[in-house]
Amino acid sequence: MEPQASSLSVVDPEVGAASQVYSTREASEILGVSLRTVQLWVDGGILEAWKTAGGHRRVSRASVEALLKGGAPAARPADSSPAAATSPLLAYQPIFDKENRPFGYELLYRRGGIDAARIDDPVNATSRVIRVAFGELGFLGAIGDALCFINIEEEMLHEDILLALDPGKIVLELPADVVPDERMIERCYFLKRTGFRLLLENLRPDHDCERLLPLADFVKVDMRGGEDALHVAGRVASAACSAKLIAGRLETIEAYELARRLGYDYFQGFYFARPIVSRGRQISPQKMALLDLLRLLLSSDAVNAEIERRLKLDPALCLSLLRLVNSAAAGLSRRISTMREVLLMLGRQNLCRWIQVLLYASDDSLSGAPNPLMQLAAFRGRFLEYLVALLPGQAGLKDRAFMVGLLSLVDALLGVPLDQVLAQLNLTDDVEAALLRREGVLGGLLSLVEALDAGKFADADAVAEKLRLDTAYLRQGMVESLGWSNALSRGG
Repeated sequence: MEPQASSLSVVDPEVGAASQVYSTREASEILGVSLRTVQLWVDGGILEAWKTAGGHRRVSRASVEALLKGGAPAARPADSSPAAATSPLLAYQPIFDKENRPFGYELLYRRGGIDAARIDDPVNATSRVIRVAFGELGFLGAIGDALCFINIEEEMLHEDILLALDPGKIVLELPADVVPDERMIERCYFLKRTGFRLLLENLRPDHDCERLLPLADFVKVDMRGGEDALHVAGRVASAACSAKLIAGRLETIEAYELARRLGYDYFQGFYFARPIVSRGRQISPQKMALLDLLRLLLSSDAVNAEIERRLKLDPALCLSLLRLVNSAAAGLSRRISTMREVLLMLGRQNLCRWIQVLLYASDDSLSGAPNPLMQLAAFRGRFLEYLVALLPGQAGLKDRAFMVGLLSLVDALLGVPLDQVLAQLNLTDDVEAALLRREGVLGGLLSLVEALDAGKFADADAVAEKLRLDTAYLRQGMVESLGWSNALSRGG
């Protein structure tokens, strides 16, 4: 009887020759995913594995090859429920400081695809999210030094599960539409003494919740509220508190610039990802050089010597590329120091990926200055690559999935219509269809990621159901991809 991956058996080291098995690290490198993901796929039954007498996990070569070909079933993790409604769907929104550095991430959640208004037990729903995000998935590890902001309903404030969280990393968001009573205020004082920071969300002038201002570390304002944004800034400035202002719901560059003029400290929303395009605009010489190199890498006619020669024409590009491929996100066992090593060790497919990432670096010497668009594009590429490997028969699309994610924001980067940028490249029909019309498997995955970006959980759930993607894998892929893109932006 074949051993089941979800309950590993111990076998004799003589059983299964080396040619028939991989170590978990070898499997992760071949599949292009993290070691943690391979372990989860083993536990979930996607990969067949067992343990040697010495306690080392070995993965069947046949199951790895089957997954690469899309032949392995996307099994459900052992702890996931078949009912989507009981399995929380997660997303996040970044919060940036004035230098465009990630200051925090708001953890967004709904139960399955159900809208917020239909959650009948918010305490139970939030408790489940806390257990999943911080216990099972390690969300705090994925965001590095940034803070995690999480919405807490009034009833949830009094639950002991909050005390299991790290108060140095967690900011509790209090809804501003509540009327605080003495019990709530006392509990807020207790949480502050414990070390938690508190945020008042969507504060409106002259509302009863202003009683909580002396306790607030942050005040977040919906910037779509017009004059409220100015009034709240003035009220916080005049109040006896030291709360920092967060401009929320920033959907345009104009709204972001207004928030800066009003003196806001932090900025939340995907304002930086909204393309402002012009067909008469010229692509900068630095970006054109990268697009030209990308086109060369995608050409089957180009030889490595020609690619290496092209790279060496731009020392700044070489330096930035070496920094990227030696970052923690690359996961290489040793440092690379020459362009020849880049080509030999990474191969053209991986080099193509890094060139796409470099598109989002700043033009001035490609210095890698903070760029929120770069992090979001990298996240999308990694997330789509992760998800496509779970679809039966589609694992071979992971390189194209990564490309779709990276290039999905290139019009916002360059200020040039997407079709005009894609005309500079030699892309496959399915990649162009996904990017321009959201068609095919890759287009569906891109639509899914965009729905999560916007917090449209019902739309995301509908796409996931159509593609037969399990919510548990969506959560895991999101956290892993966020950790990877954060490591990339830190440069090591």
